[in-house]
Amino acid sequence: MNANEIYGYQGLRVETQAMIENEQTPFLCFHFDKMSKRVFIMADSESLKKVREVQAFVEIEDILKSVFDERKKLTMYDQKFEVGRGRPSYLSCEHKKAGGVSHHTCHGLKPQYQLSWEKNLTGCFEDRAHADANYEKLPKEILREIFDYMKPSVLKSVILVCKYWKSVADEPALWKGFNLPSKCKKSGKKFLKFFQKSISSKLQILSLDNFAFQLNDDHIQKLLNLELKKLTIGNIDLFNISDDFLAQVVNNSKECEILEPEAKLNTSDGININILGLNKLKAIFRKMESETNLKSLTLAGSDKALDLSFVPSSSLANALNKLESLALCQVKFRQNQLKTIFDMSVETKFKSLDLKSLTLDLDSVDMEIFDSAFSNLSELILNGLGLDNNQLKHVAENLDKSCKLKTLKISNTNMKELPPGLLARVVTKISCVGIESVEMTVDQLEQIFHIISTGSSSIKQLNLFGIADIHEINPETLAKGINKLQFFDFANIGENVFTENQTKEMFEVMSQGTSLKKLGTASEPLALEWMDNIGKVDPEILAKAIHNLEEVTLALEESYLPLPQYMAIFKKFGGKSKIKKISSQEEEIYL
Repeated sequence: MNANEIYGYQGLRVETQAMIENEQTPFLCFHFDKMSKRVFIMADSESLKKVREVQAFVEIEDILKSVFDERKKLTMYDQKFEVGRGRPSYLSCEHKKAGGVSHHTCHGLKPQYQLSWEKNLTGCFEDRAHADANYEKLPKEILREIFDYMKPSVLKSVILVCKYWKSVADEPALWKGFNLPSKCKKSGKKFLKFFQKSISSKLQILSLDNFAFQLNDDHIQKLLNLELKKLTIGNIDLFNISDDFLAQVVNNSKECEILEPEAKLNTSDGININILGLNKLKAIFRKMESETNLKSLTLAGSDKALDLSFVPSSSLANALNKLESLALCQVKFRQNQLKTIFDMSVETKFKSLDLKSLTLDLDSVDMEIFDSAFSNLSELILNGLGLDNNQLKHVAENLDKSCKLKTLKISNTNMKELPPGLLARVVTKISCVGIESVEMTVDQLEQIFHIISTGSSSIKQLNLFGIADIHEINPETLAKGINKLQFFDFANIGENVFTENQTKEMFEVMSQGTSLKKLGTASEPLALEWMDNIGKVDPEILAKAIHNLEEVTLALEESYLPLPQYMAIFKKFGGKSKIKKISSQEEEIYL
């Protein structure tokens, strides 16, 4: 039959059948039928078998359907015919260059995929590569987000790329953690040379300690215009630095730690004084009274106290009450100084107060002077103050009446004489509580966990370190209480904290539902394997419990868990699980 006498599909079919069966030519054709809106295949039997085994089979069908849906005008393309005429279409062309740039007008883009024989053809193609991205056109907000992930060592190179990048990377907020290079502490010349560079203005952190040369006013003047995030003054001789210069550097900073070293200087009259110097401390407080950027100040002595008893009470009170956070460790005060600092009539910005080992005869101190300050703080840390039973009770009763605390940390204190109900009420009305190396009774611990277990408390995180007798708490009360918290951490050096029954009950309750997000604190997770008697918990119960947490830390390298427990935990990932992240030492997996 002559194909010229039959048109359309029938003509194509007759011609194709002759090619396949008479000439034994492999043939593969996909075509779209407009009536049925389906894609059909016309092929030799062997090619058909093979093409049905590749993903391209489905992709070609999608291509034909999409071309039909686009309703564009279609024209015929026959590659063999075009090659026979010496015109392989887009495979070659003539082009002109203008200004060294090729201008192509005779063909489209180079195909992403080519037939094997096409790759050997000489010719030219319009470049498919994307033009170089113009990063200068990125909005500053996007660049700022990108640069925020970079360390200062990388930002040093970023500011050299172009003016536009430099205008964004110069922002001080991006240079967090930028410290004075260590080489600058070894030589006065290197110190001064560093501050001749514009990058020195980006300094965020500065530690005035352990310099190999003696600092003087020439060095300190380089620091006067800095607005540091954190300044630390430690083991350093400041004798050749003027009082006012040092005071200005301190008060230009947002956070300052003054750590009195153990070394002393001999004065002309033979008296040993602290290296920081009496006049320098006075100058710092005078400047703080009038103008300061300080929000946080830490004052800490060493073996001997940092003596502030010589500073006028009013000057000390006016200066310190401009702070949001104050930490005092091994600091010597007079009683009337404390009374003035914490006087109710003094306007204060205090949000956080950390008191540790104050050098003062606290037996004679009326604790009422702290009432207003303690009641209005967000964070209170009391460490080894040596308060007697009446003083402790007064503090607790005051916090029970009025308390805005979100964080309370108590350590190195004997609280056994506090009424269990009073202590429990105070602890459970605060969001985050840390109790370390504190003497407590079983009744006090039972009351705390009982109130937590009822769900009527505000506490979300509880840390118990070095607390004896936890193992004597009723397992059910302890388990219910812990599972009402969001974070719970514990440690007891040299012995187990929980009994076998307590651990089993804890995970039994956890398997039924828990408020815990993970074991440990928000910032310091506790590995599952470190739990006391964890290996004795039923594998299925343990698996259900663990999958009710949002985050799990496993110490696989030093595991105490039997294999069946691991198997139960990992099999559970195929079902219902709340876990979003698993970590093992340095490795983290987000789910």
